[in-house]
Amino acid sequence: MSLPVPVRHLAFAALTVTAVWWGAGDAPRSAQRDQGGPYPSDWFGLSRAYPFENIPQGAFRAAVGRAIVDRAAAARPPAGLATTSGTLTWANAGPYNIGGRVTAVVAIPGGATAYLASANGGVFKSVNSGVNWTPIFDDYGAFSVGALALDPSDANVLYVGTGESNSSLDSYDGNGLYRSPDGGQSWQHLGLAATARIGRVAVDPSDPNRIFVAAMGRQFSTGPDRGLYRSEDGGATWTRVLFVNDSTGVTDVVISPAHPETVFCATWERVRRPTYRRAHGPGCGIWRSVDSGSTWTRLQTGLPAPSDNVGRIALGIAASRPSTVYAQITTGASPSYVGLGMYRTLDGGDTWARRDVSGYTGGFGGFAWYFGDVAVDPTDPEKVFAQGQILMRSTDGGAHFSNVTGAAHVDQHGMWIDPANPQRVFLGNDGGFFWSNTGGTGWQKSYDLPISQFYGGAIDPSNPLRLLGGTQDNSNLTTAGSPVAWSLFWVQADGFQCLVDHTNPNVWFAEYQFCSNGLGPHRSTNSGGSFSAPTGISGSNRFNWNTPFVMDPSDHDVLLVGSQKVWKSTNNGQSYGAVSGDLTTNPPSELTYGTISALEISPADSRVYYAGTDDGRVWRSTDAGGSWTDVSAGLPVRYVTRLTADPYDPQTVYVTHSGFTLDEPAAHVHRSPDQGASWVSISGNLPDAPANDLLVDPADPQTLYLATDVGVYATRNLGAGWFPLGQGLPLQTVFDLSLHAGSRTLVAATHGRSQWKLDLGALPVAVETSPPPPGLALSEGLPNPSRGEVRLWLELSRASVVRIEVYDAMGRRVRSLDVGRLDAGRHALAWNGLDDRGRSAAAGVYFLRAATNRAEATRRLVRIE
Repeated sequence: MSLPVPVRHLAFAALTVTAVWWGAGDAPRSAQRDQGGPYPSDWFGLSRAYPFENIPQGAFRAAVGRAIVDRAAAARPPAGLATTSGTLTWANAGPYNIGGRVTAVVAIPGGATAYLASANGGVFKSVNSGVNWTPIFDDYGAFSVGALALDPSDANVLYVGTGESNSSLDSYDGNGLYRSPDGGQSWQHLGLAATARIGRVAVDPSDPNRIFVAAMGRQFSTGPDRGLYRSEDGGATWTRVLFVNDSTGVTDVVISPAHPETVFCATWERVRRPTYRRAHGPGCGIWRSVDSGSTWTRLQTGLPAPSDNVGRIALGIAASRPSTVYAQITTGASPSYVGLGMYRTLDGGDTWARRDVSGYTGGFGGFAWYFGDVAVDPTDPEKVFAQGQILMRSTDGGAHFSNVTGAAHVDQHGMWIDPANPQRVFLGNDGGFFWSNTGGTGWQKSYDLPISQFYGGAIDPSNPLRLLGGTQDNSNLTTAGSPVAWSLFWVQADGFQCLVDHTNPNVWFAEYQFCSNGLGPHRSTNSGGSFSAPTGISGSNRFNWNTPFVMDPSDHDVLLVGSQKVWKSTNNGQSYGAVSGDLTTNPPSELTYGTISALEISPADSRVYYAGTDDGRVWRSTDAGGSWTDVSAGLPVRYVTRLTADPYDPQTVYVTHSGFTLDEPAAHVHRSPDQGASWVSISGNLPDAPANDLLVDPADPQTLYLATDVGVYATRNLGAGWFPLGQGLPLQTVFDLSLHAGSRTLVAATHGRSQWKLDLGALPVAVETSPPPPGLALSEGLPNPSRGEVRLWLELSRASVVRIEVYDAMGRRVRSLDVGRLDAGRHALAWNGLDDRGRSAAAGVYFLRAATNRAEATRRLVRIE
């Protein structure tokens, strides 16, 4: 969330940052061990589930379906618009060059065509061996993907298993399996929607109608949909052929290329609750079928005995010696979660032996449950890659491993080795896509993959080309304008909120998780070159995974940051002091962090503060934090995502909520005309999906922009009717919106497809259309606020002599515009910011009045320096 002036999120300063990249072990990893919940990585899920334990997937799927319908209908203009907003087109602002979490990689042997899956950005295709990528799966509302598979007998046939299975909770469940017969040009849904998260898809090389799907089930609940599924008719029907129990799913499946009737699979016991995570147990094991999946036997000889110490398992079969199978087995001894051993069988699974001597167990960073892929060279059965936080390679059958991560990013999730040329290797990880032409060394990165997962974004108010934002896995990022030239600044694991001082473009603020682990927003005075922590934040505090902090639009020295309390700085973020007590339901419940999740300072009255919490409470202060009043009455018990004060009316404030409705009148967007004393829902015809951010258009206070989990919506009438804003934006979770008023640039920060820009200058002004009222109608000025010329539209119902006058806030006439007689219809007007003497009008509030002998209209304009 950004905070410029004079309206929150209008923009923020020139900077020069040298591109930074890290290799294995250089980037701090966010804490993901069992330390008692709610877990950091559960923030995405918990904020959407609260006050319940589970996200109602049926409601989410319904919201996705509704958004798809809304987009299809967007060509019909909303009432009061001269043209449809659908004529506006979003442009991807990047980053293309940073990447995000890739979950699976496949390619055509010996060819240039490759495919990759991303955790929250869909499926991409490359026709030049991974140098450039194009999305091919944007129209199906299933942007979390866990598995890909090509039909061995027909390389045009691609299978997509939706729902990431890595137990990461910053993505939604999937909705089953899809098949493309033509390399991604068209798709068919093959069912299995209830499986939620698919870890692997395998196609029988001797019978393309026989397909296996490894299903892990839903994240926060047990259930009967976990297990291994088989189809023998190309996906028309499915049978669950292996089921261990309702807390154990299947995370991997491989088929012997020499004896396709022999199939191996790995089961994983995984139970997750808001304050409990179990990624290990006796359900974890290796199974074999010798009759194409009809019956299964659990393999035991030489393998670790079933116990709580066994965790996630990945399988890799040696194509050149199919009796050789490797098993990457991890431990479940919390909080260690390290490698338990690399095991191998040489006799098709009858007997196994642990192979690793060195270089293996410590390669998982303490969160081995996050990794589930092992790859064997298709021509050399002794060469095997173990994939953990680092990439490990053994050339002696798994005995000794070396770190070959090199220039690749950390956290490995998918690898493909070309059977036609095993020196050609593709790798997917938390930093995107990498390739090697030297057998797994000398990694090169694709700089054309816009799948960054943003938590927050900001625009430089002095330069609308300058964008910033904090991302999952890839720290804090910025660009001077190019979507392919983003760079990292202040590399600190995951990045979150950023902003730039609206009076000094050299002063930046940024944070990493839990508000920099409780230290507060860090401050830079050299455009992100270096940062220092503030002082004053002390005592026992609870900070949200994604902690809000804001700057006063009228006084850059004042900043607020939230823990369970509100902390205030009066010296530009150098030190803070508490200005409230605990505003949450202390102690926190199992479903919340017990923290402040939203903050706002009114642009129209800097004495008015608002705070929202992750347990659904909203508070107001009218004396700059001296005292606080609970104004939650009338609001739903949902996670508060954003508070937005009207930039011109100090009485009006908006609140947005996450979550879904369950047979109740809860809503996602509310408006108060009296500083929270009363609330009214303005959710109207919105899909039932979490709302994450809201902006008031500075040129028209009746126009609102809303970020949701199913894209960006807008209203021109305070919520009486909402419509999808523009074309071209993927159906994505949008966490944050920023608006640069001078250039009319709106930026959406998505959690899976990077940032997107929209030029609002093409958005029709909100004049009333056919028929116009008697007299005249006058649009809002654009841009507003403005440093230069302001443009307006005047619409007359009949030919009239028109007088245009501009007054300052004291009622003194500044400018008279000689318009004369105008015909009926629409006319363009402009004020160049000069007074009657040709001098530039000072910064401040002005009123433009248009009048005829029968009617008049006035619009409020703001000039800034």
